[in-house]
Amino acid sequence: MIRSGDQFIAGRSGGVIGAIIPWRGGFAGVAPAHIFQQVGTRELRLGGITCRVSYIPDDADLAFFPIPAPCQLTALGKPHPGDAELVNARHSIACRISDSSWSIVYVILPPGDLPGPGDSGSALVQDERVVGLLLSINMHTCRGTAVSAEMIEREIGK
Repeated sequence: MIRSGDQFIAGRSGGVIGAIIPWRGGFAGVAPAHIFQQVGTRELRLGGITCRVSYIPDDADLAFFPIPAPCQLTALGKPHPGDAELVNARHSIACRISDSSWSIVYVILPPGDLPGPGDSGSALVQDERVVGLLLSINMHTCRGTAVSAEMIEREIGK
């Protein structure tokens, strides 16, 4: 079963499925669009299946791709300042949300345990709900930026 936190390969790079959502009568994975834009492909391998990005909004670093396999839906939530966790299939990192808006979440990361290559899209979890997807980090300030789950919910409604 495919779920939030599973890793995928796209071209010679990869990332993490941040959320699984209901999408046009089935399931779709959500990941950062910059992964696909950097490698110049819309195709990805997820376990033994191949998927293709079907939608990238103009105003958000999000990519939506239908998944033709059993999936576990992700519970989405609204971020708030306080403790959180960055989670993917390989590891989890305790962190704190310092500020958020309807579109962006700012995260304080622990020095010495920063996300690395391939961790883009890791789920930002608070109160057992995914509240964002990791987009980038600044290694010098130990801060990260995530797209808010509210942006994902907005796209589900379209």
